[in-house]
Amino acid sequence: MQLNRETILTASFDILHEYGLGDLSMRRLARNLEVAPGALYWHFPSKQALLGAVADQILADPDGIPAEVTDPAQDAEIDAWRARTLDTTAGLLDRLLSIRDGAEIVSASLATGTLEHNPVEPVTAALAGAPGSDPGLAAWVLVRYLLGAATELQTAYATEEVTTPDTEAVVRILAGVELILDGVAATEQR
Repeated sequence: MQLNRETILTASFDILHEYGLGDLSMRRLARNLEVAPGALYWHFPSKQALLGAVADQILADPDGIPAEVTDPAQDAEIDAWRARTLDTTAGLLDRLLSIRDGAEIVSASLATGTLEHNPVEPVTAALAGAPGSDPGLAAWVLVRYLLGAATELQTAYATEEVTTPDTEAVVRILAGVELILDGVAATEQR
């Protein structure tokens, strides 16, 4: 087997699926790949860099969310910004929950600056045309809320050995997104 970034990432996801983030170490990864731990550092200079690459794959967006913004003035009239933001945040939540400890991995990578693609950026783009003057701040709040809610949900599931989130919990989290968007919409009235 040729050792490359893709092979290392695939093995990392295998460990995450089976055991979770707590068991993903460079030594264990090297053992699973039957290489010396030093061989991994040729491709990833640190575990944080590896986790950043894992987080980027978790956040990869195969569906092209968010939708393109056409005319922000027209979008504001029909609240298209809200529909786009709901789609984008639902997609982000789905990706965070798609892998065991996914929210924790993305959160840690965001904090250490090892992400290539910041999840705040697509949410900011989705908020184009929203009332208020700072869509970046609203996006920051939404992403931090989703990371916290998803981490809490995944932590609870880890203690119960549940592998997929229940629909009720996801609906509750997305209701929280709606509540935040209500606040964004209300800023227009100030």
